[in-house]
Amino acid sequence: MNKINTPFLDTIYQLRTIEKIILYNKLLSISKEEETETILFLENEYDKEVLEYPGIPPVFNADAALWGAKTVYLAAQFLLYRELSFEDTNTLLPHFKGKKDASAFICADLCLRFLPQILAELKRLDADDPVISLLEMHLLNFHYSVIGFEIETAKINFDEIASDDCLLQLYIDRIVERKALKFTESDFIKKQLEIGFGDYRKLFWAGL
Repeated sequence: MNKINTPFLDTIYQLRTIEKIILYNKLLSISKEEETETILFLENEYDKEVLEYPGIPPVFNADAALWGAKTVYLAAQFLLYRELSFEDTNTLLPHFKGKKDASAFICADLCLRFLPQILAELKRLDADDPVISLLEMHLLNFHYSVIGFEIETAKINFDEIASDDCLLQLYIDRIVERKALKFTESDFIKKQLEIGFGDYRKLFWAGL
């Protein structure tokens, strides 16, 4: 059997293509070469997704896409390899250091949309696991990726999505698609839904 030389890229490929996390080994370090290959793969995935986006999509944000991919990959490592320590979290799961704009939200979501399931499993195994609070903070900061899952929506800054029409429409569409009632407690979101539904609210979302 040939040795797998790109475990990070292979994991992200499987995540994007079959929506399953497959960890090939315990490997916390990722080479620059593999990061570059993963960015190219995610850019190709983004180019396919934006064909279905409303309006004019933001340009691809390589830094945000890679950060989202590494966050999900390393969160899965914490889930599987329980001996990893709290001290490892700050180094391996840092906050996003770039500008948090529409391109960052959407490109990080290429992989970050899978983080809530990992977080739920971490909570099931050990609700006191210190990595949980850090991952929750990441999802509060990139809240497009947590729509439809458990989160304290009162802490979300919805103004962050208002300045880009593409992100705003994607955000509202995901709320409707996932029937994310918790998010509709926001006055801003309520107004956007009213604008979008008009007189057809009950047709699109009878339970709202």
